[in-house]
Amino acid sequence: MTYPKKRFTETWRQYILPLLMSLSHQSTNAAREVRHAAISHLQRTLLGPHLLLDESCQNQVEDVFNRVVFPLLDELLKPQTYQRDPLGMSETRVKACALLCKSFMHLEVREDVKADFKNFWIRILDLLDRLMNIDHGDQLVSPIRICIFPLT
Repeated sequence: MTYPKKRFTETWRQYILPLLMSLSHQSTNAAREVRHAAISHLQRTLLGPHLLLDESCQNQVEDVFNRVVFPLLDELLKPQTYQRDPLGMSETRVKACALLCKSFMHLEVREDVKADFKNFWIRILDLLDRLMNIDHGDQLVSPIRICIFPLT
């Protein structure tokens, strides 16, 4: 189904993007159950076939990364966010790392996506480096290495 460009852009800005941003924000909630539910729903939405992107979807892809995924990781890297639930935040970081990598790969291989992923890849590498070095724990190092070097 194709939508007129103006109508789709309005739908994206008024409904889809705020929902994704809300799920991203709740993915750092102090309550572990809320956090895990939010990040699970966010992953299903971003990786599912029902994520609607129009033909010239570069703006939507930029929104997904710059307003949803990257802010989530930036927030998870903050010490005050980690202190909300020190026992469970490491697992949330692992899930967010997986979401970051899977979203990048999922959107990058879609034939209908015409975005330039070079800048996203540079930012992703920076975030993954920061995540690996934040607590020097093995819990994040192994998944990040697998994400960056899946065939080695």
